[in-house]
Amino acid sequence: MSDVLVIGAGMAGVTAARELQRMGLSVRVLEAGDRLGGRLWSIRDFCSEPVEAGAEFIHGVKAATFPDVQAGGFSVRPCPLIRHTMFNLGHGTHWLPLMLMHPGTWSTFTIMHLLKNLQPPDLSGRQFIEKQGYRGRARLLAEMTLTAHLPASIDEVGLLGLREDGVLTIESGLNHRLAEGYDGLVAFIGKGLDVEFGFAVESVRWEAGGATVTAKDGRELSARACVCTLPLGVIQSGKVKFTPELPESKQSAMKSLQVGPVVKVLLSFKERFWPNWLANLCCGDGPVTLYWPIFYNRGASTDDKPPVLIAYATGPRAARLSKMSEEEAADTCVKDLARLLPKSDPKRALVAYRRIDWGVDPLACGGYSFVRPGGSGGPRSRLAAPDTGALFWAGSATQTTPIAETVEAAFLSGQRAAKEVQNLLEGKAAGKP
Repeated sequence: MSDVLVIGAGMAGVTAARELQRMGLSVRVLEAGDRLGGRLWSIRDFCSEPVEAGAEFIHGVKAATFPDVQAGGFSVRPCPLIRHTMFNLGHGTHWLPLMLMHPGTWSTFTIMHLLKNLQPPDLSGRQFIEKQGYRGRARLLAEMTLTAHLPASIDEVGLLGLREDGVLTIESGLNHRLAEGYDGLVAFIGKGLDVEFGFAVESVRWEAGGATVTAKDGRELSARACVCTLPLGVIQSGKVKFTPELPESKQSAMKSLQVGPVVKVLLSFKERFWPNWLANLCCGDGPVTLYWPIFYNRGASTDDKPPVLIAYATGPRAARLSKMSEEEAADTCVKDLARLLPKSDPKRALVAYRRIDWGVDPLACGGYSFVRPGGSGGPRSRLAAPDTGALFWAGSATQTTPIAETVEAAFLSGQRAAKEVQNLLEGKAAGKP
């Protein structure tokens, strides 16, 4: 019998397992799929270099994952999104600073200050926008500010929770991409771990003295402790049964959080038809939230890189793309690019496309989570709390530091859960209750 079972081999799972193994404990990682990474997934057969189907960025320059990036010998591409952004608010596509010079956007200049100082009662995004009286371009810009980084509509997102999750700071500082593929970092952290692939968990029986995990095919494993890193969407779907039922603190926390859809459409072209300096193209309206030229590299020519764009859609936009066929989704994106960059001919230049739909992935059941209106007050900390005997919790949905639902949050949650397990097992060894 292992000391610890870890459910899930994403960033949180492999990080927790590595920390526990370093503590001298025997650890077994149970993964339903056939690869490490979870929602970190680098596709290597779309073009000549890795393309991210899942998480895209290392946020900021002081991310907790950077020591492992350096230890693994990975190279990074800096991506300063704000200074290299173009924006479309329905009146042409412009460099962000030029777009902000239009008087129609000026009423939104205090929005960050208003959000930072917002007091209860909580407001939905729509209630806030209507209270501030934003119209026209200002309204579109405000909607993008509140929902561009969340898979939510303006009715679904709660603003106190958005602030609590650290989402307001997500674009501060310099972001980076891993040139070798983001899931390579998970593979580096998970090197040498005992991982059992194809172990689709059906039930978890937990108590103070240990836990037993049963797979859909009947396999059963027990351990002195268990760390659950399942995506929140999977837990909320009811696919995994917990015995006894999870306490009210956990259930109420999950009711305060909603998992929304995320769709990516990978688009490969014969040649680049966007500015060489462009790192981000944001859309106030249209079928796509934003486009990333993923091989942007500040201060270097990208002429030798594959001309690939990622169309990134969240919330209602992602839901609409999900209902289309893959061909229709790609055609929708190409037509949208022709609207955004009218001097180009994206349809003629298109070579290949691929849709990644996290909402229909049975191992994810959605992109990531956000806090509902009225749901603030620490739902993620309640979800993470070690109040279920020998069953502990990690994953990007259980961590708000520094920003909820990021790779760094998953990484830190794995470290936290490992320490909690260590405290439990050392206490047992010392005869402490």
